[in-house]
Amino acid sequence: MNQSISKTIFQEFLSCPKNIWLKLHKPELLDKFVLSEFELHLVEQGNEVESLTHALEIFRGGIEVQSKGEERVTETLRLMTEKIPVIFQATFIEDGFIVRNDALKYNAADKCWDLYEIKATNSIHEGGHTRDHIVDIAFQVSVLRRANVPLGKCFHVRLNKEYVRAGDLDVEALFEIEDVTERVQGCIAEVEAKMEVAIEYLNNEKEPVGGCECVYSGRRNHCTMFGYINPQVPDYSVHDLSRIHKTKLVKLVEQGIYALGDISDPDDLKLSEKQRNQIVVHKLQKPIIDIEKIREELNALTFPLYFLDYESFPSAIPVFNGYSPYQQIPFQFSLHILRELGAELEHVEYLQTAFKDPSEGVAELLKEHVVGGTVVVWYKPFETARNTEIGKRLPQYAAFFEQMNSSVYDLMDIFSGQHYVHDGFRGSTSIKKVLPIIAPELRYDDLEIHEGAQASKSWWTMVAPETSNMEKSEIEKNLKIYCGRDTYAMYVIWKHLQEMV
Repeated sequence: MNQSISKTIFQEFLSCPKNIWLKLHKPELLDKFVLSEFELHLVEQGNEVESLTHALEIFRGGIEVQSKGEERVTETLRLMTEKIPVIFQATFIEDGFIVRNDALKYNAADKCWDLYEIKATNSIHEGGHTRDHIVDIAFQVSVLRRANVPLGKCFHVRLNKEYVRAGDLDVEALFEIEDVTERVQGCIAEVEAKMEVAIEYLNNEKEPVGGCECVYSGRRNHCTMFGYINPQVPDYSVHDLSRIHKTKLVKLVEQGIYALGDISDPDDLKLSEKQRNQIVVHKLQKPIIDIEKIREELNALTFPLYFLDYESFPSAIPVFNGYSPYQQIPFQFSLHILRELGAELEHVEYLQTAFKDPSEGVAELLKEHVVGGTVVVWYKPFETARNTEIGKRLPQYAAFFEQMNSSVYDLMDIFSGQHYVHDGFRGSTSIKKVLPIIAPELRYDDLEIHEGAQASKSWWTMVAPETSNMEKSEIEKNLKIYCGRDTYAMYVIWKHLQEMV
């Protein structure tokens, strides 16, 4: 196998070498690992952002390479010979490495080409578990040097998080461009050394032995093939300990401890209260329930109780006035209302079904129905942030949302505050982990839309002009069921807790 190493493959290699080796050499293992609708939508948004940058003044006169396969290299060289001002998707294949540059701009004064990397983000990502943008650019620089391209400066093009749309989209103001040449030069030697390791590793036909470094990271940072690579790790393991610090996780793994039940002395690890409780309930298979603390929390609530949940869409390119890149569009809410103990539960809902800013519709309906009492949510920072943002876009409702925020209670606090700990939560306080334990008959996996990211993408599809009326109606129905399930779930959990105390 002679695999050309792209910058995407290289970044995956840096994250987990064995994971990307398996993807390339044993693609059949990927059958059960497919991108979600929302992940695919993020790719689409990235393409939309990149296309929009082509309208920038600095890229005027640009031409995109249109050929396929290796013919792209030939077309790129022809355009460079003709000194085309800007070449989009310029392609080079050298020494087993392949790059497609977002933009190469000819610098006539210095007779060289400046490299522009376009990202659908509002900041530069460096290090951590996100894709490193500087490493991306350094990889491209290395390949361009191998192709004897005279290079000038390197630039990072991204969305301007300070931009607020007012009227027609101002493309020049929407983006910001930063010279990152020095930062790229500072890491090029290290990147090139790793590139040589990557090409030898990934073109080896023999499967690498042993596990992977992901075994030293928490569950959310595991690679796609983690279960295949590390079969000794159970589905629920020390990697699921809530906010486990890497140094503590390394200590457990190096002792061969993977199951929570095998941790014999949690105090020796200086674990947090939440982590210790997680281990205790797992070992004893008995929940920790502090009735007095739960009673204290619930007694502080005032009727009527309003169980509220928003669904929102984070559009990379602001599509409505008053929005910035990736600012959430609150396209839907569900509100279950309980006037007093024993009263019949009421339900109010809102869903924006046309392609327009939903802010006013949301504000009007909430102001009509939320009067006094306590607004109950799950993860307070999200709902209160949406309220504040709507108030800024619609100043006439600012006082209402400020008052509303002052009456918000986070039902998740009972679980994150360790007043109720159950092994079935698996260290999480997500409503989707709590609900099946408290009300096993009430789930999400029986719904067409069963999680927030899917709801977000579904709304975007629903309001698209090309979507048929039949499909729109089906999505509308499923969105209402999903959001309604969230607030009804909160009511059921509250009712369960109320009956306990």
